[in-house]
Amino acid sequence: MKEQLKKVKSAKQLTFTYFSIVAFAIITIHVSLIESTLEDFEHINANNRLRHAKEVAAVVFEDSKRMDIGTSPFTHAYIGKEALPSHVNVPNNLPYDKAVELHDADNESTEYFIMRSPISIRGKEEVVYFLYYDDLYELSEEQVFNNEKKQLLITVFLLFLSFFVVSRISERLTHPLSKLASELDQRKSSDLTPITLPSGIVSRELVQLVYSFNLYAERIQELLERERAFNRYASHELRTPLMVMKGAVSLLGQSNDPAFIEKQRQRLLQSSNDMNDFVTALLSLTREESNHTLAPREITREELESTIASHDALIKGKDVKWHIELSEPTYIKAPETTFKILLGNLIKNAFACTEEGSVTVTVSNSKIEVIDTGIGLGSKPRGVEGFGLGLLIANDICRKYHWTLSHSDNEYGGCTATISLLDDEKPNAQTK
Repeated sequence: MKEQLKKVKSAKQLTFTYFSIVAFAIITIHVSLIESTLEDFEHINANNRLRHAKEVAAVVFEDSKRMDIGTSPFTHAYIGKEALPSHVNVPNNLPYDKAVELHDADNESTEYFIMRSPISIRGKEEVVYFLYYDDLYELSEEQVFNNEKKQLLITVFLLFLSFFVVSRISERLTHPLSKLASELDQRKSSDLTPITLPSGIVSRELVQLVYSFNLYAERIQELLERERAFNRYASHELRTPLMVMKGAVSLLGQSNDPAFIEKQRQRLLQSSNDMNDFVTALLSLTREESNHTLAPREITREELESTIASHDALIKGKDVKWHIELSEPTYIKAPETTFKILLGNLIKNAFACTEEGSVTVTVSNSKIEVIDTGIGLGSKPRGVEGFGLGLLIANDICRKYHWTLSHSDNEYGGCTATISLLDDEKPNAQTK
């Protein structure tokens, strides 16, 4: 991985490289534009002068018997190719009425323009050649180009200055990112603490990156907590069915009565089913999954009675009675097994905290209450394992299904555990 990183350029190097490419492209385009502009202007000037010379030559040749004349200080006209100076090499494909640039064979730096045109002279059509050479224009062109060279040098200097400025700006902009990369590289894999923003110029993208890293680390932390919670919850919830199974196995060796054996078999079967349901529910609790796809289901009296009766052993030998008040149909979006774990933990705590009196489960379409006449919130029941863990499980289940679990002391002793349900779980909301 480190060998690959050595081959990859840093953000500062990439910025400098791309800026250099763009800068040299601008210089090249600038020089090309200057040169092409001067060339185009020279051709336009030559064409205009030679066309003007054609008009003058048509009049002068009509009144003169000369074969060549000067139509202006820089332009000459010649009747026929033979009248041209010897140093002029006329191209074979020279077009009519268009100026063509030529170079002197003896001096490549000397440029002149030639054009041929058919002109009627004294009733006879002749081919007239026009030559245009302006040494002052050539000198001016050279001076303009030299002046542009000075501007180009200034431009190059400004570009190098820009390189330096961009390099400094790039260093300041990328320093926080480099610092963040270094911090992440030095972190241990087990370190999931939030990342702080590096000092320096902080951009929106850097803030978003740090926020995303922290959010990702938080999700990993939550997943780890879920895994740890599963181990704690499994040991807590599976203790009862395991004890039942252990007791049933012990009793099977004490009698050969078919009815007795069948009873123990049923106990084993029920306990194994409970264990399977508990594991499924706890796995769903520790997984990330959406609750929107769950269909609402009605809480039945049989379900409540079965859940409460499974914990009757906790009030054995106590003067404690339990009651169910189910005033109206109530719907929830949670599997039966998960709801059994939730309500079962609240029932276990209520039974453990109540030495005498009653435990009442009240169910309505907005809340579920477990009301006891026990010791209240200020005390913890003695000799009861998993008291706090049971409440943690209940809280996690409520959080997963977006319910609210709260506890309050009763006016005449004991406490009330309240599960506040969501509005869209009410029967009226389901019909909309």
